[in-house]
Amino acid sequence: MVTVRIVESERLSSGGDAGTIFCSVKQGIARIYKILATHINMFIGMDGEHTVRKEISGSLAEIGTLLDIGIALSAEKEHDRVLEMIVTEARRVTGADAGTLYLCEESQLTFKIVQNETLKVFLGGQGEPVVNFPPVPMRLENVSAYAAMNAECVNISDVYEAKEFDFSGPKRYDNMTGYRTKSMLVVPLKNHESEVIAVLQLINATDEKGEIIPFAPELEKVVSCLASQAAISLTNRGLLDSIRQLFHSFVEVMATAIDAQTPYNAHHTRRVALLAEELGNAINKTDRGILAEVSFNEERLEQLVMSAWLHDIGKIATPLSVMNKATRLGDLRELVLLRMDYIAALLKQEYLEKKMVSIDRGDANDDDIEAWWRETWGVWESSQQLILYADNPSNRITDEMIAELRKIQRIEYIDREGKRQPWLTAAEVEALCVIKGTLTNSERIQMEEHVQVTKRMLEKLPFPRKLEDVPIWASMHHEHLDGKGYPLGLAGNSIPVEARILALVDVFDALTASDRPYKKAMSVDEALRILGFMVKDGKLDGALLQIFQEQKVWEKVHP
Repeated sequence: MVTVRIVESERLSSGGDAGTIFCSVKQGIARIYKILATHINMFIGMDGEHTVRKEISGSLAEIGTLLDIGIALSAEKEHDRVLEMIVTEARRVTGADAGTLYLCEESQLTFKIVQNETLKVFLGGQGEPVVNFPPVPMRLENVSAYAAMNAECVNISDVYEAKEFDFSGPKRYDNMTGYRTKSMLVVPLKNHESEVIAVLQLINATDEKGEIIPFAPELEKVVSCLASQAAISLTNRGLLDSIRQLFHSFVEVMATAIDAQTPYNAHHTRRVALLAEELGNAINKTDRGILAEVSFNEERLEQLVMSAWLHDIGKIATPLSVMNKATRLGDLRELVLLRMDYIAALLKQEYLEKKMVSIDRGDANDDDIEAWWRETWGVWESSQQLILYADNPSNRITDEMIAELRKIQRIEYIDREGKRQPWLTAAEVEALCVIKGTLTNSERIQMEEHVQVTKRMLEKLPFPRKLEDVPIWASMHHEHLDGKGYPLGLAGNSIPVEARILALVDVFDALTASDRPYKKAMSVDEALRILGFMVKDGKLDGALLQIFQEQKVWEKVHP
């Protein structure tokens, strides 16, 4: 109860930060030691027995060791390091020469850590990988499987004398290596739901002289206590990893859903994320230039990649008519072509009516009608051709074309209601006169708004501390070094290097992508040339582009 009160008090005052809690636990343990020591000294003072002092001091040391191990296991972030620490500390506490840790996976026990001090074998964890060790089947004749299936500790003085289990495996290992497996302690690791998640097997307890002895019965409780702490640590780490994986998967699903809205953007986000990650790794390999001092550790790289996955999430609010606009007219194309067909039909009808009137009058010469028809139909054909040409975003729009399109806008026809209407509306002419791409100014504003939407959406999510910069970086991928980007118009060093990375790889993918409706995919050389121009114009980071080119980052990313 004392420990709970201390930890809870420290947690409330510290705001619940994990590192502060671990520190507070240590402080709490120190206070417990002082209290226990005071009472022990009082007790010893009254009794005066040296033996009592020695036994209680030994118990305190044992408790302290277990508490220190528990704190170390809780504080360790690396899963493999936790597994290694379990075996190492269990061996240290019991004096075991060797130890093995199995994880329960798919109804069998898988070797994860193998340590043998005599043979100098240290596999798994941060050492060499565990190979050539087949999984242990879940059969009762296998001692480790028995411990897992029955959730019981097994303490054996000499495996060569034991008849309850099949020890042919350890005996074969002994024959191969010259080792002698004798005493053994097998302990199951149970999670908070009393499910066995792992098995710890300790081999050959040794005394102070290094002689092999049986594992003392009292060590069973000590190792069981350590195993319990280890199981909690493994379970917590597994839960944290599951939550992290779920969060990352959710992010990727959301990004994939955004890309799936349009067939012209199907894999853009994934490619940007891969390019960003590889460019971050490339920066880590750089030992010269202004970026030589920049380093992307695991957490920083994770933030960068997540920012890339989420950089276009605001497009969920962008109209599909803008997102999917493959031509300058977009959804207006069908209406314009139908209208031009209707106008053609009206012109042909008018021509025939003129011919009929001429025949009824008995006019032998209808040259004026034919001349009118050739001129009128010529205007219609040239207008139709210009509209089709201008609608194709791969075609360049000149000032002369813009002037001709405005002339077409001034030509009128009579609709079914008898009202005069232009061949082309102002909105249609504006769309056809777009110089670059397919979007009009108003549509471009709608498209650019996705960055602000991204920022607002991500700010609503409770990102953990190590991902707290994701909303900022993800919403800056259209900022330019010259201050003419959007949405904030940031310039120079006010733009984080992560945002500069996203800006560069975003443009590179847009240039080389083969799924864009308004242009053909560029070759890598052409794209790099364009990026070079953007560096000269003060848009992109030249140092990043240099690393991108020198290390050929794009070759590490598969479409």
